[in-house]
Amino acid sequence: MTAESNSANHFNDGEDTIVTACGYLTAQADLEREAAEVLSGKFDECTYDKGYVHQPLYACLTCTRPPAQYSQLPVTDGAKEPTAPAGMCYACSIECHAGHNVVELFTKRHFRCDCGTKRLRPQLPGDKDRGCCQLKRLRSALAEMENTHNVYNHNFWGFYCRCDQFYDPDSESGMMIQCLVCNDWFHDKCIGKVPDEERYDDYICRECVDKHSVLHSINSSQAIYGIVTDGQVIRLETSEDGCCPIVADDSHSAPESDKPATKKARKSTCQLRQKVGKIGGKQSFDLFMSDGWKDHICTCIDCMREIEHSGLGFLIKEEDLVEPEEDDTRTESLYESALRQMQTLDHTQAVDAAAAYHSLSRRLKDYLRPFATSGAVVTGQDIRAFFDQQARSDA
Repeated sequence: MTAESNSANHFNDGEDTIVTACGYLTAQADLEREAAEVLSGKFDECTYDKGYVHQPLYACLTCTRPPAQYSQLPVTDGAKEPTAPAGMCYACSIECHAGHNVVELFTKRHFRCDCGTKRLRPQLPGDKDRGCCQLKRLRSALAEMENTHNVYNHNFWGFYCRCDQFYDPDSESGMMIQCLVCNDWFHDKCIGKVPDEERYDDYICRECVDKHSVLHSINSSQAIYGIVTDGQVIRLETSEDGCCPIVADDSHSAPESDKPATKKARKSTCQLRQKVGKIGGKQSFDLFMSDGWKDHICTCIDCMREIEHSGLGFLIKEEDLVEPEEDDTRTESLYESALRQMQTLDHTQAVDAAAAYHSLSRRLKDYLRPFATSGAVVTGQDIRAFFDQQARSDA
């Protein structure tokens, strides 16, 4: 096969682009390497049965319809009603939503995969199960179920930050920082003044600080407080005082010589809250926390009760991140993968497969020989005609 192409590296699927066979194989190898980097994990198991876990999530904008303010397409009078937002695990984003408009949500806590439930019915061509997840057990029974403990926000329509903008990785400039608590992402320009990256490990947005008084009360030497004025962090402050230690209530204790030692009760009133106002006062602030800051979270009765009630238990005990199992075969080329699969066949199956491969190879070479002789370009239509012919002959 011949070609008159400026560069084989600019191969694409268009009929007007001409490439050599060598250029096509090079492009395929590049696509395989890119796929191995992006889809490095196995996608044969849904995380639904694991329950509400900390995991990477994805949203499908093909199977869900956003409200008007989050729609990326012009809203017409005949537009369908918007649906509820939904999220799915890594495996379902590939196995059930291939070819769809899928957006990556990165990691979120305490979330169960919605694919195949009432919120998210995959729209698959020729799907006999009418929108059921392809990976879940008893999938038809999930059609009317809903994960009532999942929490959703504008991220599930592809929007982030307090500026409420759609995230387009191709046009995005600057840096985005994820809040440890709400898992939303914020533009550095929308935050304001940000410490150097090496000075902090975790970021907590002002909305979460204002929402949870236990965060607003943190007084740690590992914290940098971003004081907010007119929606922007305008200055950074630090505290030299650590959080209050747990204080034992021994005001009514008898002398140690008079009674045996017993476990001391903690005070029900947190001394830490008496320090509120020392940093920031009632003014909003962002928190930039360096390694070890969680050791300064107060564990008095009041604070622990609020931490549990607010779903902030991960601050005390970090949750395991449920990630897809690494797929060692993703580093293989399609050719290498096929050879490896051949080795799993018994002798008769391997011989039959090899004979079928050589037969197809011979017929394809015979079909392409006239193109090579005349120097004609092989089009996609020519290739489709060949395989249509093979399908008719095998029928």
